[in-house]
Amino acid sequence: MASRTMETFRPIPPSRTPQATARLAWFILSLSTACFFILCTLLGYGLWHLRASVAGAQGGNTLEAYAGGVSLIYAGEVRPIVVPVGEVVPLHEGETIQVEQGAPAGTAALATLWEGSTLQLYAGTRLTLRRLQATLYSERLREVVLEVPAGRLLLGVARTGPYQEVRFIVQTPVALVELEPGGNYLLRAGPETEVAVRLGEARLRVAPEQAPVRIVAGEKARAAAGSPPQVEAAQWQLLRNGDFAQGLAYWNFRSEQTADGGTVGAVYLLDQQRVGENWVWTLGLARRGGTEDRCLAILSQKIGEDLSPYRSVRLELDLRIDYQSQPGGGPLGVDYPFNVGIRYRDAQGDLQQYTYGFYDHTERGAKANFPGSEGETYLVPHYRWTHISLELLDMWPRPVFLDEIDLFASGNDYESWVANVSLIARIDYGR
Repeated sequence: MASRTMETFRPIPPSRTPQATARLAWFILSLSTACFFILCTLLGYGLWHLRASVAGAQGGNTLEAYAGGVSLIYAGEVRPIVVPVGEVVPLHEGETIQVEQGAPAGTAALATLWEGSTLQLYAGTRLTLRRLQATLYSERLREVVLEVPAGRLLLGVARTGPYQEVRFIVQTPVALVELEPGGNYLLRAGPETEVAVRLGEARLRVAPEQAPVRIVAGEKARAAAGSPPQVEAAQWQLLRNGDFAQGLAYWNFRSEQTADGGTVGAVYLLDQQRVGENWVWTLGLARRGGTEDRCLAILSQKIGEDLSPYRSVRLELDLRIDYQSQPGGGPLGVDYPFNVGIRYRDAQGDLQQYTYGFYDHTERGAKANFPGSEGETYLVPHYRWTHISLELLDMWPRPVFLDEIDLFASGNDYESWVANVSLIARIDYGR
Protein backbone atom coordinates (compact mmCIF):
# COMPACT_ATOMS: atom_id res chain seq x y z
CA MET A 1 0.00 0.00 0.00
CA ALA A 2 2.81 2.40 0.90
CA SER A 3 4.72 1.71 -2.32
CA ARG A 4 1.67 2.57 -4.43
CA THR A 5 1.35 5.94 -2.63
CA MET A 6 4.96 6.84 -3.38
CA GLU A 7 4.47 5.99 -7.02
CA THR A 8 1.34 8.14 -7.17
CA PHE A 9 3.09 11.32 -5.82
CA ARG A 10 6.36 11.10 -7.69
CA PRO A 11 8.02 14.65 -7.99
CA ILE A 12 8.08 16.32 -11.46
CA PRO A 13 11.58 17.21 -12.70
CA PRO A 14 12.26 20.99 -13.44
CA SER A 15 11.37 22.24 -16.98
CA ARG A 16 14.69 24.16 -17.47
CA THR A 17 18.14 23.88 -16.24
CA PRO A 18 19.63 26.26 -13.64
CA GLN A 19 21.74 27.80 -16.37
CA ALA A 20 18.61 28.71 -18.40
CA THR A 21 16.93 30.20 -15.36
CA ALA A 22 19.97 32.40 -14.72
CA ARG A 23 19.99 33.59 -18.31
CA LEU A 24 16.28 34.54 -18.09
CA ALA A 25 16.87 36.47 -14.89
CA TRP A 26 19.73 38.40 -16.46
CA PHE A 27 17.56 39.17 -19.51
CA ILE A 28 14.73 40.53 -17.36
CA LEU A 29 17.19 42.61 -15.34
CA SER A 30 18.82 44.01 -18.50
CA LEU A 31 15.42 44.83 -20.01
CA SER A 32 14.32 46.61 -16.84
CA THR A 33 17.55 48.60 -16.77
CA ALA A 34 17.13 49.61 -20.43
CA CYS A 35 13.51 50.69 -19.79
CA PHE A 36 14.66 52.70 -16.78
CA PHE A 37 17.28 54.55 -18.83
CA ILE A 38 14.82 55.16 -21.69
CA LEU A 39 12.28 56.51 -19.21
CA CYS A 40 14.89 58.80 -17.68
CA THR A 41 15.91 60.01 -21.14
CA LEU A 42 12.32 60.73 -22.13
CA LEU A 43 11.69 62.49 -18.84
CA GLY A 44 14.81 64.61 -19.31
CA TYR A 45 13.81 65.49 -22.86
CA GLY A 46 10.31 66.41 -21.70
CA LEU A 47 11.70 68.66 -18.98
CA TRP A 48 14.09 70.27 -21.48
CA HIS A 49 11.26 70.77 -23.96
CA LEU A 50 9.07 72.25 -21.26
CA ARG A 51 11.84 74.58 -20.13
CA ALA A 52 12.56 75.63 -23.73
CA SER A 53 8.87 76.46 -24.26
CA VAL A 54 8.50 78.67 -21.20
CA ALA A 55 7.84 82.26 -22.37
CA GLY A 56 7.76 85.42 -20.38
CA ALA A 57 7.13 89.13 -20.76
CA GLN A 58 10.09 91.06 -22.11
CA GLY A 59 11.45 94.33 -20.75
CA GLY A 60 13.54 96.96 -22.47
CA ASN A 61 10.61 98.57 -24.32
CA THR A 62 10.47 102.37 -24.48
CA LEU A 63 8.12 105.20 -25.44
CA GLU A 64 9.18 108.68 -26.50
CA ALA A 65 6.73 111.54 -27.04
CA TYR A 66 7.57 113.87 -29.92
CA ALA A 67 4.56 116.14 -29.37
CA GLY A 68 1.98 117.01 -26.75
CA GLY A 69 -1.11 114.90 -26.20
CA VAL A 70 0.67 111.56 -25.59
CA SER A 71 -0.27 109.57 -22.48
CA LEU A 72 0.35 106.13 -21.00
CA ILE A 73 -2.15 103.97 -19.12
CA TYR A 74 -0.59 101.34 -16.86
CA ALA A 75 -1.90 97.77 -16.90
CA GLY A 76 -5.00 97.48 -14.75
CA GLU A 77 -5.37 101.25 -14.45
CA VAL A 78 -7.75 103.66 -16.17
CA ARG A 79 -6.14 107.03 -15.46
CA PRO A 80 -3.78 108.21 -18.22
CA ILE A 81 -0.35 109.56 -17.28
CA VAL A 82 0.90 112.34 -19.56
CA VAL A 83 4.28 111.62 -21.17
CA PRO A 84 6.39 114.81 -21.32
CA VAL A 85 7.66 115.79 -24.76
CA GLY A 86 11.18 114.53 -25.37
CA GLU A 87 11.16 112.14 -22.41
CA VAL A 88 11.77 108.41 -22.85
CA VAL A 89 9.73 106.19 -20.51
CA PRO A 90 9.67 102.39 -20.13
CA LEU A 91 6.86 100.31 -21.60
CA HIS A 92 5.51 97.01 -20.28
CA GLU A 93 3.15 94.32 -21.42
CA GLY A 94 -0.50 95.24 -20.82
CA GLU A 95 0.02 99.00 -20.97
CA THR A 96 -1.85 101.35 -23.34
CA ILE A 97 -0.48 104.29 -25.34
CA GLN A 98 -2.92 107.04 -26.23
CA VAL A 99 -2.42 109.99 -28.60
CA GLU A 100 -5.04 112.73 -28.55
CA GLN A 101 -6.93 113.53 -31.73
CA GLY A 102 -5.71 117.12 -31.57
CA ALA A 103 -2.01 116.21 -31.51
CA PRO A 104 0.14 118.01 -34.13
CA ALA A 105 0.79 116.50 -37.54
CA GLY A 106 3.62 114.03 -37.92
CA THR A 107 4.78 111.25 -35.65
CA ALA A 108 3.44 112.09 -32.19
CA ALA A 109 5.15 109.21 -30.37
CA LEU A 110 7.65 106.43 -31.03
CA ALA A 111 7.48 103.08 -29.26
CA THR A 112 10.54 100.85 -29.56
CA LEU A 113 10.19 97.19 -28.55
CA TRP A 114 12.91 95.05 -27.00
CA GLU A 115 13.52 93.10 -30.22
CA GLY A 116 13.94 96.22 -32.39
CA SER A 117 10.46 96.77 -33.82
CA THR A 118 9.30 100.39 -33.99
CA LEU A 119 5.78 101.81 -33.78
CA GLN A 120 5.20 105.38 -34.99
CA LEU A 121 1.91 106.67 -33.61
CA TYR A 122 -0.10 109.52 -35.10
CA ALA A 123 -2.91 111.72 -33.80
CA GLY A 124 -6.02 109.84 -32.62
CA THR A 125 -4.25 106.51 -32.04
CA ARG A 126 -4.85 104.13 -29.14
CA LEU A 127 -2.61 101.09 -28.79
CA THR A 128 -2.49 98.34 -26.15
CA LEU A 129 0.53 96.04 -25.80
CA ARG A 130 -1.28 92.74 -25.24
CA ARG A 131 1.75 90.42 -25.48
CA LEU A 132 5.46 91.19 -25.54
CA GLN A 133 6.89 87.74 -24.98
CA ALA A 134 9.70 85.39 -25.94
CA THR A 135 10.90 82.01 -24.73
CA LEU A 136 13.14 82.52 -21.70
CA TYR A 137 15.63 79.63 -22.06
CA SER A 138 15.69 79.10 -25.81
CA GLU A 139 15.34 80.88 -29.13
CA ARG A 140 12.16 79.05 -30.05
CA LEU A 141 9.49 81.80 -30.13
CA ARG A 142 9.11 85.57 -30.17
CA GLU A 143 5.60 86.99 -30.04
CA VAL A 144 4.13 90.49 -30.18
CA VAL A 145 0.37 91.07 -30.03
CA LEU A 146 -0.99 94.62 -30.30
CA GLU A 147 -4.56 95.81 -29.99
CA VAL A 148 -5.42 98.94 -31.98
CA PRO A 149 -9.07 100.01 -31.66
CA ALA A 150 -8.52 103.32 -33.49
CA GLY A 151 -5.89 105.46 -35.16
CA ARG A 152 -2.99 105.23 -37.55
CA LEU A 153 0.52 103.92 -37.06
CA LEU A 154 3.58 103.04 -39.08
CA LEU A 155 5.14 99.73 -38.01
CA GLY A 156 8.66 98.58 -38.65
CA VAL A 157 8.80 94.90 -37.65
CA ALA A 158 12.19 93.55 -36.56
CA ARG A 159 13.78 90.70 -38.50
CA THR A 160 13.50 87.10 -37.32
CA GLY A 161 17.00 87.00 -35.85
CA PRO A 162 17.92 83.78 -34.03
CA TYR A 163 14.31 82.80 -33.27
CA GLN A 164 12.78 79.75 -34.91
CA GLU A 165 9.27 81.24 -34.94
CA VAL A 166 8.21 84.89 -34.85
CA ARG A 167 4.63 86.14 -34.59
CA PHE A 168 3.67 89.81 -34.89
CA ILE A 169 -0.10 90.28 -34.70
CA VAL A 170 -2.29 93.39 -34.69
CA GLN A 171 -5.90 93.08 -33.55
CA THR A 172 -8.40 95.72 -34.71
CA PRO A 173 -12.18 95.95 -34.18
CA VAL A 174 -12.87 94.18 -37.47
CA ALA A 175 -9.77 92.18 -38.40
CA LEU A 176 -6.67 90.32 -37.31
CA VAL A 177 -3.48 91.26 -39.15
CA GLU A 178 -0.27 89.20 -39.18
CA LEU A 179 2.87 91.06 -40.21
CA GLU A 180 5.97 89.39 -41.63
CA PRO A 181 9.29 90.06 -39.85
CA GLY A 182 11.58 92.58 -41.49
CA GLY A 183 8.68 94.48 -43.10
CA ASN A 184 7.33 98.01 -42.99
CA TYR A 185 3.58 98.64 -42.76
CA LEU A 186 1.04 101.46 -42.51
CA LEU A 187 -2.08 100.55 -40.56
CA ARG A 188 -5.35 102.42 -40.03
CA ALA A 189 -7.96 101.16 -37.58
CA GLY A 190 -11.52 102.21 -36.83
CA PRO A 191 -14.84 101.23 -38.47
CA GLU A 192 -12.63 99.89 -41.26
CA THR A 193 -9.20 98.32 -41.07
CA GLU A 194 -6.64 99.19 -43.70
CA VAL A 195 -3.11 97.82 -43.92
CA ALA A 196 -0.61 98.85 -46.58
CA VAL A 197 2.70 97.11 -47.21
CA ARG A 198 5.79 99.13 -48.03
CA LEU A 199 8.17 96.20 -47.51
CA GLY A 200 7.44 92.59 -46.53
CA GLU A 201 4.13 90.76 -46.49
CA ALA A 202 0.96 90.87 -44.41
CA ARG A 203 -2.05 88.59 -43.96
CA LEU A 204 -5.46 89.95 -43.01
CA ARG A 205 -8.30 87.85 -41.66
CA VAL A 206 -11.82 89.13 -40.93
CA ALA A 207 -13.30 85.93 -39.47
CA PRO A 208 -11.54 82.86 -37.95
CA GLU A 209 -13.17 80.50 -40.41
CA GLN A 210 -12.02 82.52 -43.44
CA ALA A 211 -8.70 82.12 -45.19
CA PRO A 212 -6.39 85.12 -44.72
CA VAL A 213 -5.90 87.61 -47.53
CA ARG A 214 -2.26 88.04 -48.57
CA ILE A 215 -0.91 91.57 -49.09
CA VAL A 216 2.52 92.09 -50.66
CA ALA A 217 4.73 95.15 -51.09
CA GLY A 218 2.98 97.95 -52.98
CA GLU A 219 -0.50 96.72 -52.03
CA LYS A 220 -3.07 97.57 -49.39
CA ALA A 221 -6.16 95.78 -48.09
CA ARG A 222 -9.32 97.29 -46.62
CA ALA A 223 -11.79 95.36 -44.50
CA ALA A 224 -15.07 96.26 -42.85
CA ALA A 225 -17.30 94.19 -40.59
CA GLY A 226 -19.31 91.69 -42.62
CA SER A 227 -17.45 92.40 -45.88
CA PRO A 228 -14.60 90.50 -47.53
CA PRO A 229 -11.26 92.34 -47.67
CA GLN A 230 -10.44 94.28 -50.82
CA VAL A 231 -6.83 94.29 -52.07
CA GLU A 232 -5.65 97.11 -54.31
CA ALA A 233 -2.62 99.29 -55.04
CA ALA A 234 -1.20 101.04 -51.97
CA GLN A 235 -2.10 104.59 -52.94
CA TRP A 236 -4.54 107.24 -51.73
CA GLN A 237 -6.34 109.97 -53.66
CA LEU A 238 -6.16 113.04 -51.40
CA LEU A 239 -8.09 115.35 -53.76
CA ARG A 240 -11.82 115.27 -54.41
CA ASN A 241 -13.58 116.04 -57.70
CA GLY A 242 -10.33 116.55 -59.54
CA ASP A 243 -12.07 115.66 -62.82
CA PHE A 244 -14.68 118.46 -62.29
CA ALA A 245 -17.45 115.99 -63.11
CA GLN A 246 -19.36 117.50 -60.16
CA GLY A 247 -18.72 121.08 -61.20
CA LEU A 248 -17.09 123.04 -58.38
CA ALA A 249 -18.07 120.59 -55.64
CA TYR A 250 -15.32 120.56 -52.94
CA TRP A 251 -13.64 123.52 -54.66
CA ASN A 252 -13.88 127.20 -53.80
CA PHE A 253 -13.45 129.90 -56.47
CA ARG A 254 -12.74 133.57 -55.87
CA SER A 255 -11.63 136.55 -57.91
CA GLU A 256 -9.13 138.59 -55.91
CA GLN A 257 -8.21 142.15 -56.85
CA THR A 258 -4.87 143.55 -55.78
CA ALA A 259 -4.01 146.98 -54.36
CA ASP A 260 -3.68 148.64 -57.79
CA GLY A 261 -7.40 149.46 -57.90
CA GLY A 262 -8.61 147.21 -60.69
CA THR A 263 -12.31 146.64 -61.24
CA VAL A 264 -12.39 143.87 -63.86
CA GLY A 265 -12.86 140.52 -62.15
CA ALA A 266 -11.74 137.05 -63.18
CA VAL A 267 -14.10 134.18 -63.98
CA TYR A 268 -14.03 130.41 -64.18
CA LEU A 269 -15.33 128.37 -67.10
CA LEU A 270 -16.46 124.73 -67.26
CA ASP A 271 -16.36 122.93 -70.58
CA GLN A 272 -16.01 119.43 -71.99
CA GLN A 273 -12.94 119.15 -74.19
CA ARG A 274 -10.82 116.47 -75.75
CA VAL A 275 -7.63 115.87 -73.79
CA GLY A 276 -5.49 113.20 -75.38
CA GLU A 277 -7.83 110.43 -76.48
CA ASN A 278 -10.68 111.27 -74.11
CA TRP A 279 -13.42 113.86 -73.75
CA VAL A 280 -13.29 115.19 -70.20
CA TRP A 281 -14.52 118.09 -68.11
CA THR A 282 -12.08 120.97 -68.03
CA LEU A 283 -11.97 124.17 -65.98
CA GLY A 284 -10.75 127.51 -67.27
CA LEU A 285 -9.46 130.55 -65.38
CA ALA A 286 -9.89 133.70 -67.45
CA ARG A 287 -9.77 137.49 -67.36
CA ARG A 288 -10.09 139.99 -70.21
CA GLY A 289 -10.09 143.77 -70.12
CA GLY A 290 -7.60 144.27 -67.30
CA THR A 291 -4.66 145.43 -69.36
CA GLU A 292 -3.04 147.54 -66.62
CA ASP A 293 -4.11 146.15 -63.24
CA ARG A 294 -3.58 142.77 -61.60
CA CYS A 295 -6.23 140.26 -60.56
CA LEU A 296 -6.05 136.66 -59.33
CA ALA A 297 -8.44 133.85 -60.27
CA ILE A 298 -8.11 131.32 -57.46
CA LEU A 299 -9.57 127.83 -57.27
CA SER A 300 -8.76 126.21 -53.91
CA GLN A 301 -9.46 122.99 -52.05
CA LYS A 302 -8.81 122.17 -48.41
CA ILE A 303 -6.84 118.95 -47.99
CA GLY A 304 -6.00 118.66 -44.27
CA GLU A 305 -3.80 115.57 -44.56
CA ASP A 306 -0.81 114.41 -42.54
CA LEU A 307 1.85 113.55 -45.13
CA SER A 308 4.49 112.12 -42.81
CA PRO A 309 3.64 108.41 -43.39
CA TYR A 310 4.08 108.74 -47.16
CA ARG A 311 7.18 108.56 -49.34
CA SER A 312 5.57 110.12 -52.38
CA VAL A 313 2.79 112.70 -52.73
CA ARG A 314 2.42 113.56 -56.41
CA LEU A 315 0.16 116.20 -57.91
CA GLU A 316 -0.72 115.56 -61.55
CA LEU A 317 -2.82 117.57 -63.99
CA ASP A 318 -3.25 118.44 -67.65
CA LEU A 319 -2.65 122.12 -68.50
CA ARG A 320 -3.27 124.32 -71.55
CA ILE A 321 -2.41 128.02 -71.66
CA ASP A 322 -4.37 129.85 -74.36
CA TYR A 323 -3.42 133.45 -73.59
CA GLN A 324 -1.24 135.59 -71.34
CA SER A 325 -0.95 139.33 -71.83
CA GLN A 326 2.31 139.66 -69.91
CA PRO A 327 5.43 137.77 -70.99
CA GLY A 328 7.00 135.39 -68.48
CA GLY A 329 5.96 136.35 -64.97
CA GLY A 330 5.57 140.05 -65.67
CA PRO A 331 7.90 142.80 -64.51
CA LEU A 332 8.09 141.39 -60.97
CA GLY A 333 8.25 137.70 -61.84
CA VAL A 334 5.11 136.90 -59.83
CA ASP A 335 2.29 136.98 -62.42
CA TYR A 336 1.88 133.75 -64.36
CA PRO A 337 -1.19 132.61 -66.33
CA PHE A 338 -1.33 129.42 -64.29
CA ASN A 339 0.05 128.52 -60.86
CA VAL A 340 -0.15 125.74 -58.33
CA GLY A 341 0.08 127.05 -54.77
CA ILE A 342 0.80 124.66 -51.90
CA ARG A 343 0.00 125.70 -48.32
CA TYR A 344 1.50 123.38 -45.73
CA ARG A 345 3.22 123.04 -42.36
CA ASP A 346 6.74 121.78 -41.88
CA ALA A 347 8.22 119.59 -39.13
CA GLN A 348 8.43 122.60 -36.79
CA GLY A 349 4.76 123.39 -37.32
CA ASP A 350 5.53 126.59 -39.26
CA LEU A 351 3.16 127.58 -42.07
CA GLN A 352 4.83 127.52 -45.49
CA GLN A 353 3.73 128.36 -49.02
CA TYR A 354 5.34 127.20 -52.24
CA THR A 355 4.23 128.07 -55.77
CA TYR A 356 4.79 126.44 -59.15
CA GLY A 357 4.31 128.96 -61.98
CA PHE A 358 3.67 128.14 -65.66
CA TYR A 359 3.90 130.41 -68.71
CA ASP A 360 3.95 129.91 -72.49
CA HIS A 361 6.29 132.71 -73.61
CA THR A 362 8.63 135.41 -72.36
CA GLU A 363 10.74 138.22 -73.78
CA ARG A 364 13.65 140.46 -72.86
CA GLY A 365 12.98 142.55 -69.80
CA ALA A 366 10.41 140.16 -68.33
CA LYS A 367 11.21 138.02 -65.33
CA ALA A 368 10.46 134.33 -65.46
CA ASN A 369 11.45 133.33 -61.93
CA PHE A 370 9.88 133.95 -58.57
CA PRO A 371 11.88 136.27 -56.33
CA GLY A 372 13.80 134.47 -53.60
CA SER A 373 13.01 130.80 -52.99
CA GLU A 374 9.23 131.00 -52.84
CA GLY A 375 8.64 128.86 -55.93
CA GLU A 376 9.78 127.59 -59.31
CA THR A 377 8.61 128.18 -62.88
CA TYR A 378 8.17 126.16 -66.07
CA LEU A 379 7.79 127.10 -69.73
CA VAL A 380 5.05 125.06 -71.46
CA PRO A 381 3.84 125.00 -75.09
CA HIS A 382 1.23 127.55 -76.12
CA TYR A 383 -2.31 126.29 -76.78
CA ARG A 384 -1.38 122.64 -76.30
CA TRP A 385 -2.38 120.23 -73.56
CA THR A 386 0.66 119.38 -71.42
CA HIS A 387 0.80 116.83 -68.61
CA ILE A 388 2.26 118.22 -65.38
CA SER A 389 3.62 116.03 -62.57
CA LEU A 390 4.90 117.56 -59.31
CA GLU A 391 6.37 115.68 -56.35
CA LEU A 392 5.29 117.71 -53.32
CA LEU A 393 7.66 115.98 -50.90
CA ASP A 394 10.57 117.48 -52.84
CA MET A 395 9.64 120.94 -51.54
CA TRP A 396 11.85 122.47 -48.87
CA PRO A 397 11.19 122.69 -46.01
CA ARG A 398 9.65 119.27 -46.44
CA PRO A 399 5.88 119.31 -45.86
CA VAL A 400 4.45 117.36 -42.93
CA PHE A 401 0.84 118.55 -43.02
CA LEU A 402 -0.84 119.60 -46.27
CA ASP A 403 -3.41 122.30 -45.59
CA GLU A 404 -4.62 123.55 -48.98
CA ILE A 405 -3.98 123.50 -52.72
CA ASP A 406 -4.64 126.54 -54.90
CA LEU A 407 -4.91 126.46 -58.69
CA PHE A 408 -4.75 130.08 -59.77
CA ALA A 409 -3.96 132.55 -62.53
CA SER A 410 -2.39 135.94 -61.92
CA GLY A 411 -1.67 139.01 -64.02
CA ASN A 412 -3.54 141.39 -66.32
CA ASP A 413 -5.31 139.22 -68.90
CA TYR A 414 -5.06 135.46 -69.21
CA GLU A 415 -6.88 132.25 -70.09
CA SER A 416 -5.71 128.85 -68.88
CA TRP A 417 -7.41 125.48 -68.76
CA VAL A 418 -6.83 122.56 -66.41
CA ALA A 419 -8.14 118.97 -66.35
CA ASN A 420 -7.62 115.58 -64.70
CA VAL A 421 -6.26 116.93 -61.41
CA SER A 422 -5.13 114.24 -58.96
CA LEU A 423 -3.12 114.12 -55.76
CA ILE A 424 -1.83 110.59 -55.14
CA ALA A 425 -0.03 109.59 -51.93
CA ARG A 426 2.05 106.40 -51.79
CA ILE A 427 4.13 104.69 -49.14
CA ASP A 428 6.68 103.62 -51.75
CA TYR A 429 8.52 105.72 -54.32
CA GLY A 430 6.11 105.00 -57.17
CA ARG A 431 5.95 107.45 -60.03
